[in-house]
Amino acid sequence: MGKNELAQVLDVVYRAILRETVSFNYYYRASNDPSLPDGVRGLLGKLAEEERGHRKILLKEYTAIQKGWSGRGQHSSEEGSISYSIPEDPEFLSLPAPVQLDVEAVSLPSRLVGGDHILGRVAESGEGSGGGLFLILYDAMGHGIETTRFNSAAASILGEYLDATSSADAETEILSPSRAVTRLNADFSGQFQGSGVFLTLVAVYIDPVGGVLKYSIAGHEPPLIIRSDGTMESLYYTQLLIGIDQERRYMEYSVPFTQGDRLCVFSDGILEARNSAGEFYGRHRLNRVLAGCSERSAKEIVNRILADLREFCGDETLEDEVSVAVVGCCGT
Repeated sequence: MGKNELAQVLDVVYRAILRETVSFNYYYRASNDPSLPDGVRGLLGKLAEEERGHRKILLKEYTAIQKGWSGRGQHSSEEGSISYSIPEDPEFLSLPAPVQLDVEAVSLPSRLVGGDHILGRVAESGEGSGGGLFLILYDAMGHGIETTRFNSAAASILGEYLDATSSADAETEILSPSRAVTRLNADFSGQFQGSGVFLTLVAVYIDPVGGVLKYSIAGHEPPLIIRSDGTMESLYYTQLLIGIDQERRYMEYSVPFTQGDRLCVFSDGILEARNSAGEFYGRHRLNRVLAGCSERSAKEIVNRILADLREFCGDETLEDEVSVAVVGCCGT
C-alpha cells in the first residue's frame, strides 16, 4: 500500500471513529433522560454500548493499519503484562487540594508503572489562598509496562505546560481544561503520530467559590457527579482521543458543582474487570455502588468502589490498571 493510499484509508477510519463518538454521545445522553420511559432509556443505553464497542473495534483497526503498513514492529502482548488483585488497604495518592474540596485518588497496581496517571494542581488566588483545583486522569491505551513510556511522555508535556505560569491570573487561564487538553494532544501527537498510540482522558477545573466545574473529555468514560440530594449525573460530550488529530482543538463544558456534590472519575480498567464467569463489572454496577454515597467522604467512596470490585472479581486477577479519583465539595 502506497503512502497516499494509506493516508486515505486512515482518514476513512478516522472519520468513522468521529461518527461513532458522536453517536455514543447522543445515545448515552438520551439514555439518562428521566422524561423518557424506562424501556426507551434501556434501549438507548444498549445502543450507547454498541457504539462504544464499535469505536473500540475501529481504534484497534486504526492501530493495526498504522503499525502494519508503517514498518513499525508490534509490541508483544505478553511481555511486561500485569496481573494483580485489589489490595484491602490500598495506598492513596498524595494530591493537592484547596480547603473547600475533599480529594482522594488511587491508581493500581502502581502509580509509577503502567498507562494510567492522575495529576492535580491547585490554582492560587490573587490573595494567595487556595483557589480552584485542576485534575486530570488519563489512560494510555494498552496494557502493562509498555504503556509507561507513553504515560511518562504525557506527564512531561503536562508538567512543562502547567509550570509555564507567571501570575495567578495566568495560572487560572492555563488551567482551563480545553487549553490543557489541546496542548497535550498537539505535543503528544507530534511525538507518537503514526505509531498507534493514543490516550483517553478527563480534565476538570473545579472552582468551589464560583460553584462551577469545567471539563473536557477525550474518548474517556464519562465521569459521574453525585449531587447533594443523592441524584447522579454523567458528564457528557466526549471528544476524540488524544493522538489521532494533531490539529484538533478541544471544547470545554461546565456544570454547577456546589456544597455536598461529589465527582467520581475512573479508568476503564474498573468497568472492564471480569469475574470467573467472564462478566464485566460494568457501569451499572458502579452506579449502584455510588448510589447513596452523597454523605460519604471521598476516601470512603473510593474504598467502597474498590471493595465492591474486589468482591466482584473474586479469585480472578485484573489485567489492566485501575484508577479512580473522587472530589467532594465541602462548601465555600
